Amino acid sequence: MRLPDLHNERGIALAIALLAMVVIGAVVSATFYAGHIEHQSGRNTMYATQSFEASEAGLSAVLTGWNAATYNVMLTGDTLTLSTVSLPGNVSFTPAITRLNDNVFLIRSTGRRVDAAGNVLAERTVASLAKLALPNIDMRAALTIDGTLTLGGSAEVHGEDQVPSGWGGNCPVPTDTLPGIRTSATSITTNGANCAGLNCVTGTPQLQGGDTTVTNQMFNDFGGITFAEMAAMADHNVSGTLTGIGPSLLSGACNTGDSMNWGEPYTGTGFGACASYFPIMYAPGDLRLSGGHGQGILLVQGDLRLSGGVEFYGPVIVQGEVTSTGTGGHIYGGLMAAQANLDPSTLTGNSVAQFSSCAIARALRGSAVASPMTGRSWAQIYSMN
Repeated sequence: MRLPDLHNERGIALAIALLAMVVIGAVVSATFYAGHIEHQSGRNTMYATQSFEASEAGLSAVLTGWNAATYNVMLTGDTLTLSTVSLPGNVSFTPAITRLNDNVFLIRSTGRRVDAAGNVLAERTVASLAKLALPNIDMRAALTIDGTLTLGGSAEVHGEDQVPSGWGGNCPVPTDTLPGIRTSATSITTNGANCAGLNCVTGTPQLQGGDTTVTNQMFNDFGGITFAEMAAMADHNVSGTLTGIGPSLLSGACNTGDSMNWGEPYTGTGFGACASYFPIMYAPGDLRLSGGHGQGILLVQGDLRLSGGVEFYGPVIVQGEVTSTGTGGHIYGGLMAAQANLDPSTLTGNSVAQFSSCAIARALRGSAVASPMTGRSWAQIYSMN
């Protein structure tokens, strides 16, 4: 009987080769799989980053393009969802604004990265608290002057707090009667019978003269916001002579791009879309206004000349001199100037400075812009789905 040859190894190489191929294939497959997972993870991280940056862009867009005429008139608790903005690379953001109280807003922004078919690949939402930056203008008289003053003709200065006609629903009931004139000078000059003995001035007192608190700082520092900072916030830079300022519309909306559109203080005129528009106007030099009407905040670096019965509702701050002649200017709110000359004696007509806390408050609130609050004002919002 012949025994099998145990040393015969024919065919073993094939088995080893097959085993090696299986092992190598498994290693290669695992490597490709791991690479695919890492690649997909990297793409997901990129999508998440893109959506996060888009949401941040939404916050920035709302704050830098703060629409005071729309946002500042929102009621407490109201939420306004803005239109979605598309960015290159299938990225978009959708902001929403909620008013929490008179001065504080919650701004949320949802950023998305989608594929070519519109399927959401990543979504992130961030939120920030923002507060209206309201200047504190020390306007405690119809007319505040750091210098000399001449009154005459048919000029009128009234320190009684008055609600502008048609504004009743938007104003608290006035209670205070302030000085008609507040000045650093100890006396003023009057011309004509109308202003003899300060008959053209009302208030308590009529004249608060020799007021040492009326200093240059009052005209340049408004509760931590400087005159220059307010000027930098201006909606319109103006100069020269402007005749007939007034509201204007564009496709039925208030035309805020029109430098002659200073809002609409009147009711029932057909320009209701501009009733909540309180722009800031800044004149880097001298400015003359003749006729028309407007509202907001008027800042003049040089001298201001008023004529033609121009009417303005809100605070007016002039670094130089104010002259109101002819049919004169009518200021409802308050006027602050280094010097003023409300003397239309060379022409007929009148000039009026009427204190109105409502006109001042609405102008300040209506023109204010929001800025992020300091101290943990930002958060990323996570979905529970």
